[in-house]
Amino acid sequence: MSLDNDQYRELFIEEAKEHIECLTKSMLTLEKEPQNRDIINMLFRSAHTLKGSSGMMGYKDFQELTHKMEDVFDGMRKGNVPTPELITVLLECVDALSARLERIQKGLEGEIEVETLKKRLLAGITKPSPEGETKNEGTESNRIQENTLVKLDDNEKDALQKAKNIGEKGYYINLKFSDDCSFKGIRANMILSKISKIGEIVKTVPDKKELDEESLKQGFKLVVTTKIDEKELERCTQEVLEVENVKVTPIESLGEDKGQKTASMLGEEKTFCVGIENGKVTKVLSDVHSAQTVRVKFDQLDKLMNWVGELVINKIALLQATADIKNDGLKRITENIDRLTADLQDLVMQVRMVPVSQIFDRFPRLVRDLSLKKNKKIDLVMEGRDIEVDRTVLDEIGEPLIHLLRNSIDHGIETPSERWQAKKPEKGTIRLSAQRNGDHVIIEVEDDGAGIDPEKIKKAAIKKGFATEVELEKMTREQIINMIFLPGFSTAKEVTDTSGRGVGMDVVKTKITALGGTVHLETQLGKGTKTTIKLPLTLAIIQAILVNDSGQTFAIPTSQVSEIVRAKKSEVKSLGKTEAIVVRDKVVPVVHLHKVLGLECAAYEEDLELLITYLNDENSKIGLVVDSVVRQQDILVKSLSETLSGLKGISGATILGDGQVVLVLDVGQLVSKSKN
Repeated sequence: MSLDNDQYRELFIEEAKEHIECLTKSMLTLEKEPQNRDIINMLFRSAHTLKGSSGMMGYKDFQELTHKMEDVFDGMRKGNVPTPELITVLLECVDALSARLERIQKGLEGEIEVETLKKRLLAGITKPSPEGETKNEGTESNRIQENTLVKLDDNEKDALQKAKNIGEKGYYINLKFSDDCSFKGIRANMILSKISKIGEIVKTVPDKKELDEESLKQGFKLVVTTKIDEKELERCTQEVLEVENVKVTPIESLGEDKGQKTASMLGEEKTFCVGIENGKVTKVLSDVHSAQTVRVKFDQLDKLMNWVGELVINKIALLQATADIKNDGLKRITENIDRLTADLQDLVMQVRMVPVSQIFDRFPRLVRDLSLKKNKKIDLVMEGRDIEVDRTVLDEIGEPLIHLLRNSIDHGIETPSERWQAKKPEKGTIRLSAQRNGDHVIIEVEDDGAGIDPEKIKKAAIKKGFATEVELEKMTREQIINMIFLPGFSTAKEVTDTSGRGVGMDVVKTKITALGGTVHLETQLGKGTKTTIKLPLTLAIIQAILVNDSGQTFAIPTSQVSEIVRAKKSEVKSLGKTEAIVVRDKVVPVVHLHKVLGLECAAYEEDLELLITYLNDENSKIGLVVDSVVRQQDILVKSLSETLSGLKGISGATILGDGQVVLVLDVGQLVSKSKN
């Protein structure tokens, strides 16, 4: 097996991304826990792996920088102090590696300026005091077991004897990969490739055809014949990255024909290795495990979801076509197809679900860097990292959360001196949390900072022409606070690289609304601000209510509907320019769907029933008047083309079982449109 750089480049990039993420997270932990030796060892292993794999791929600058980082981490293991200044430089090295990896992925040139970073690393190292030096000793768990026996059959024994007759030696090789080693199967094949150039491989445990992450967890054993000695064989094996321990033993010293046997238990053939350890007979059951996970590309999951969506559409068409047919056999088949399709849909949805930690884990670095830049002390507390959402939703919420965190750092959390004067702890806290609520996920960003001053918002609104003093006097406190979501609105006195342009909160509102979610803001002057985002768990196949209005059918996601109320035309009253209806002694404003969409509507008869969808728009409720509600069903939401994507109030389209194309409405945008 020859090593082909093109073949392994994608694997290198994937593995390097994981190690770079590990480096970032571990260094942020190390800054808070400088004596944590487990973290230091993890950092050392990641840098060591990146050094070796990048060198193997021929990226010398990548290799040189990670080699220097490895030296720094090794110094920490020997007692060097990981100061905040050194952590900052190390994080800059990680940034350089990440940028270089992105260029490699895109096939672009541009190497890392290694010398500058190496000098800064050297300047940041703080030597330990003599009494502070520690020895780096391997733990018992890292030492390889002495038992290296592998059961051989008659053919394998004959191969050993033939090799001995021509002057070659037989060896047992017992090796273990590091616990955090990725792609163990590829590493094992690299070892086989190297050894096959200097000798013959008689047997491997696990078998060559079963080399995967799970089966190699317990180690890798080989029986080889070669003319070279055991030291050279050991050195050759250790050239492969992430080989943590290697033991090479001549077969003669183990007595290959003694102590090996096959035991039969309950009619099953099970292979045992029997040997001598510390004067006692040992017996180890050899078991080959199957892989539990497999890597799948996102675009393949997207295709699978689209196909399942098409299957759902055709399932609905089949159910409608066979509804009136009196054939028990056919109905039983369609019911089975209905059940199996639903199960398949649920399974695909689960496969697409990923934990919010994939986004949350990016933010500790952001908070650290910005707080240092602003001379503020801030702790980021994250909760609910294991809550899962659809990958499509997760991809879209990163940018809004960055804006919210930046606002908390820039406008919310005060400087240490300001907090001291306000009788608060010098260090502020930002809490980022996620929790499941039915078919929604709730994400909260809360800080214990200064809060939002409504008077400042009023002054900014008047100054920038968003509202007059008379209009502001008629607004509630909540309406005034929510003006920060308006495009171009900002209370910052000057524009900085983090805020002041009035696009942050507008982006948050626009993005979350486009996802079918809502944003709610609570603030107390001097105590802090909490922003609550409510999002659907998935955007692909969703539950929707089909409605008719003006002779056309539309779909409204059930996540946007809290209640449906039936009423007559006579119950809808005019209040000036607004129409409203009384529901359980509460006045609810209403809008007509045909009016906001600009559709022609036939004249209503007096006794015609109107169906009002009772909707939730942040804290306010409004009724959307339609002609009739058809039914509730699953739909596959298709994105609109670029030319239609700018239409307000329409989030996509779907195809019904009868082939009819139906628009999916975004009620929040429709309500905003009607208000405007």
